[in-house]
Amino acid sequence: MDYEIELKRIPEQVVACLGGRGPVAEVGQRASRLAVTLERAGVAVEGPLMARFFDAADYDPADSDYEVCLALVPDDEGRVPDRIDDLHSALIPAHHAMVVRHRGPYGTLGEAHATLAAELDSVGYQLAGPITEVFLEGPAEGRRSADYLTEVRYPFAR
Repeated sequence: MDYEIELKRIPEQVVACLGGRGPVAEVGQRASRLAVTLERAGVAVEGPLMARFFDAADYDPADSDYEVCLALVPDDEGRVPDRIDDLHSALIPAHHAMVVRHRGPYGTLGEAHATLAAELDSVGYQLAGPITEVFLEGPAEGRRSADYLTEVRYPFAR
C-alpha cells in the first residue's frame, strides 16, 4: 500500500486510559470497558479511541504493553478525575509525530508501521514516545473492515 507520510503537530490532551500487558486482540474489550466505566461515572469524552503501545522495540501482539485511551472533557471547573476504578488519567504532551492513515482491516496495520519505521530510520530520527493508533472509522461507525480508517503516529526526536 502506498502511504502519504505527514509530519504532524499533535496537541496536548488529557486522556483516560486502561492499560497493561496482554494480547493486542483485546483492544476492543478494553475499549468497551473504558467507555462503559467513563459513562457510568458521568465523565464526558471527545474524539476517537486511541491505543498507545509502549514496547515498540520488542513488540509481540500476543503479549504487548499498551493502553486504550479516550480524550476527556474537563468539567465546568476545568478538572478531570485522576482515577476511576481501574482507569487512570494521563497528560499526553504536545509533540510532533510522523503519521500515516491506513484504510483496511486492523490486521493489515503492520504495513503502516513498517512504512513509518523505515522512514524514521531513513531520516535519522528516533522514536520518542509510545506509538499511537487512532481509530478514526471502524466498527463503532458501522464500517466494514475493508473501510476502517486508522491514523498511525510515531512520535519522533531528531
